[in-house]
Amino acid sequence: MAEALSERNEVLVKNLKPAESTPVPTLREIIAKRDQLTESTGHYYGVTELSLRDSDPIKYERFYAKMHSAVLAARESARFVAASPGSREMGESLWGLATAEGDTLAVSLGFLSHTAILPVSIRYMANNDYDVNDGIDDGDVYAVSDGLTGGVPHPGDFYTYVPIVVEGEVVSWAVGINHLMENGAPVAGSWATFSVDTFMDGLVCPPMRTGRKLKQESWWKAIWERRTRAATMNILDDKMRLAGCAMIHEAVHKLIDEFGMAYYKRAIREVIEESRRMILDNMKALLVPGTYNGCAFRLVRYEGLQNVWSHANKNTLIHVRASVEPNENGLLLDTEGSSKWGYHSYNATPGGADCAVFLGMINSFSHNTKVTAGIELAVQRHYPVGSIYNPDNEYASNANLWAQTVALNSIGFNAVSRATYSRGYLEESFTIDGNWGAFQGAGTAKDGTSYGFTNFEWLGGTGRGAWCYRDGEPLVWAAWSQIATIGDAEEFESTVPPLFYLGRKLLKGYFGYGKYRGGPGNSAVHWCVEPGQHLALTRPNGGLSCTPSVGLGMSGAYPGPGSFMISARGTNLDELISEGETPRDATELLAMIDEGQLKVENLEIWKTDCPELALKNNDLFVDAAGSSGGWGDPLDRDPMLVIEDLNTGMTPNYNFVHEMNGVVAVQNDQGEWQLDEQATAEKRIAIRRARLDESQTAESWWHAERQNVVTKNFKTEIQEMYAQSISFEKFNLEFCGFWQLEAGYSLEAVES
Repeated sequence: MAEALSERNEVLVKNLKPAESTPVPTLREIIAKRDQLTESTGHYYGVTELSLRDSDPIKYERFYAKMHSAVLAARESARFVAASPGSREMGESLWGLATAEGDTLAVSLGFLSHTAILPVSIRYMANNDYDVNDGIDDGDVYAVSDGLTGGVPHPGDFYTYVPIVVEGEVVSWAVGINHLMENGAPVAGSWATFSVDTFMDGLVCPPMRTGRKLKQESWWKAIWERRTRAATMNILDDKMRLAGCAMIHEAVHKLIDEFGMAYYKRAIREVIEESRRMILDNMKALLVPGTYNGCAFRLVRYEGLQNVWSHANKNTLIHVRASVEPNENGLLLDTEGSSKWGYHSYNATPGGADCAVFLGMINSFSHNTKVTAGIELAVQRHYPVGSIYNPDNEYASNANLWAQTVALNSIGFNAVSRATYSRGYLEESFTIDGNWGAFQGAGTAKDGTSYGFTNFEWLGGTGRGAWCYRDGEPLVWAAWSQIATIGDAEEFESTVPPLFYLGRKLLKGYFGYGKYRGGPGNSAVHWCVEPGQHLALTRPNGGLSCTPSVGLGMSGAYPGPGSFMISARGTNLDELISEGETPRDATELLAMIDEGQLKVENLEIWKTDCPELALKNNDLFVDAAGSSGGWGDPLDRDPMLVIEDLNTGMTPNYNFVHEMNGVVAVQNDQGEWQLDEQATAEKRIAIRRARLDESQTAESWWHAERQNVVTKNFKTEIQEMYAQSISFEKFNLEFCGFWQLEAGYSLEAVES
């Protein structure tokens, strides 16, 4: 009997115990399942049927609309809660929602391509057992600015992640991103242009918890105050990112309450799979099979400009090489043949390279579908280990990768443009350039207050390249954002107290010429007034006037001219102001110097990124950027368009277009240019004849150039560039095959 009672009690106790729940999966397990199902089925997360969408499309779209409206509202609200001018005025920010694995579900307006790198941080946290060792709770706050562990393009961009946790399981992440005004590197500003390794990149942090319950820890504020020069601006941006994430966090919890967890998990996977399928359809409709090659070059001028790091005291010519190859799974972007990483600030991590590549991919193929991780699944990327896009040195700097990875985007984007042109989609075919500019620096006010800054204006809006049927336009294009805006001058004057605008204009004639010309770039003149104890600035360009932004003019046109800057120190500006005449752009400044009106003790024209320039009272700093390329042979341009540009002043130099476009014109008594049709026709015939007379056969050109290759008759920077590129097998085969070189041909990197 005792045994029977014991058995009965055991049953009762067993029945009283709560039912064993299914263990909460770890992030590592969640990601492994996602990868296994996606790879084995060829569909995101193994979703072969869009069952929720097909069974009740209204409910499905209502679900996504609520999700999307949450991230849109986050951007439009948070940047007016607290933000720096770069985030509030110019939209250098983005909010998004991602799956537990980090795959993008919905994004706001802003720089869209950052969505491609959200999984990098999450996978790093998963692989390092953040959720197991430390725990990840609902409403925790994580900060990321590291390229290697977080995929962040450069340390000037800062990410905030907030996990959305239900019953102990991470089900999604709210993300806020923005570009800082200053990130605490030795070179002040957003891009440490003379950084030789990551220890000079500024405030770089791997994914780290900085707050709980949607509130930052007290020590986090001290980090901004002690490690950056623009602490006030950065703290405002940090509050902005978190405010937007808090809005998304609340909205998603409500969404799960309304639709249920089972529906939520299934729906978010269908959303990504649906967009992946639509993107593949778009690629098949827009692309023509084949291989689209492109190249660009970027000079890194360090020799003699910094004397701290002897191993980095050299000039480097970066070779940006890429091909776009459509295939049954979407397309492959292959960068094999690009330069190796170096001791400079222009390296990239795979995440940073993705951030550039997906600028064009999202704009080209996600135009009629939801912007999700579906685009990432349709674009395969090859970044060879050891290359500038995948350094095999974990301490390589990526402080200013944007200066050359935007060219990588231009290559990919232009490949798509060429394909759409081949398909007959004329309105989608235009020349893509990412020829941005900005300046940055630091100062100490008269009372000893220190500050740092970045002026984003020429990053916010650039000239759009020519279409295949009409001219490009100024300021309406920013490859990295759907909203081109250069911001208000007053905002930047308040950010940099000693600098005032004397002028802010389009720079006439500053574009790529062709049958249709590119949109003109921009120029501004900044006047230094009572700088206090100290003011110094640098300028990190997206393009240089010594190398083209891309190595290809569309259909025979010229690429846009690169960025440049002018420093004019020790001037007689007081005299000019008293006379009411001051320069308003780069052209006017140089003309006034040539005419003797403006006297300058130290005039420097910078065609590469400049070292820190100290400014004193009445010194001038002039910048120019944002030009774009043309489309078609300049000799095919409608002569009346040339006349129009002459009469509006958009082309200020008749002698130049006389030779470039072969147009003959005369001015009437009112100073208006009038076309001489007969002389123009004759001039164009003469130019074409001269082209033939000056040309040589492809065979003779090949033999002459091959001799230089065989004898290794290269400049130092070019020889090192080719030595690096041919160290990769694919480019080696192309290079040696084209020049028909003997087996074993090699080039040695030249020691500086």
